Amino acid sequence: MTVPAALRARVGTFVAVARVVAFPASVALVAVMAVKAAGDVHGDQLRWGLLAAAAAPTLAWWLLLARGWGLINTGHARRHDLRTWFRTQALRYLPGGIWAPVTRAAAVDGHAVDRVATVAAENIVALCAALAVGGLALGIAGDLPWLPLVVIAAAPVAAAGLTGSRTRVDRARTRSATVNDLVAFAAYAAACVLAQAAVSGWHDPLAVAGASALAWAAGLVVVITPGGIGVREVVYVWFLERHGFVHGELVAAAVASRLITIIVELLVLVALGRGPVLTGLHGPSGTDTGTVCAESAPRGR
Repeated sequence: MTVPAALRARVGTFVAVARVVAFPASVALVAVMAVKAAGDVHGDQLRWGLLAAAAAPTLAWWLLLARGWGLINTGHARRHDLRTWFRTQALRYLPGGIWAPVTRAAAVDGHAVDRVATVAAENIVALCAALAVGGLALGIAGDLPWLPLVVIAAAPVAAAGLTGSRTRVDRARTRSATVNDLVAFAAYAAACVLAQAAVSGWHDPLAVAGASALAWAAGLVVVITPGGIGVREVVYVWFLERHGFVHGELVAAAVASRLITIIVELLVLVALGRGPVLTGLHGPSGTDTGTVCAESAPRGR
């Protein structure tokens, strides 16, 4: 079963228009937060080199998240899977927080249960990986009640035993995606540590790493906020105020991390160049990706 051409065209048009609207809106929201934080943090006290250094692990995190989608969808990090993820992920800034996964569901082949399972698995694996990394970091930092979250990383692999017979989401793919996303969120936590150190110095970096990962997870769960904007920042500040950080410095670092993420995402989108918005719907030689997926993923067994 392949994706109808008419549906591809409609979804592609929607993604193109929404991306143009969503990115400026997200930047505007972050700018408002930045203005509020500017009163507490002066530019001469920022360590700009650390902020610049945070871009590298942020890029690694972004690329690995796209790779995780590919591992779930086709079992490999194929170029068309990565392009599809990059081009649809900007839709997370639209109100409702569901448009990125919904659009990706339209970009994969298979029956309805298979499509939903694929998109759900990507998000659940990422959520569990973020919780596990956050729990581990906070536990080592001394917040021992969060340490048991480490075991949640195994939950998607265990659940895949129930879905592998009817969908592409089997244990092998889920295991690979879980390992991938654990590395991804370690990189994300490292980026946030660099951003916070740029504002307030190297104070309790493990707590910063844990708080950032759990704050990301909170933003994913609260789907009514576009891209988790506001939720992640509030949760991040709430966690770290208990560790002796200054409120204004926490807000400034949270905003800086968000801006770095947006800049990295924009650069990746620019690097993709022009072409069909949902390039992932087509294979390297113009073949429909649905055919590729059908060849590489079990369905309805």
